[in-house]
Amino acid sequence: MQGTITRRTFVTALGLVALPLLARADGQDKDQKKEDAKKKTEEKKDDAKDKAKDAGDKADDAVDRPGTENSEDRRQDRRKDAVKD
Repeated sequence: MQGTITRRTFVTALGLVALPLLARADGQDKDQKKEDAKKKTEEKKDDAKDKAKDAGDKADDAVDRPGTENSEDRRQDRRKDAVKD
């Protein structure tokens, strides 16, 4: 009986040992990618909410609501302008 192993036997044994390890690592990579994708979508949702809130705040600042001092002043100005014309 031969005391050394052949190259073919060595490569086959190495492949049998490495295959489960590679499959396991691939599964972990997929899970990591899914988690990263979830985080990105949550960040995008949060950014969209922040932008919508900021846009709403800017709209509130730009337009004087009825009953505020500025809206009353503008209304009086329009009345004065209407009388002048």
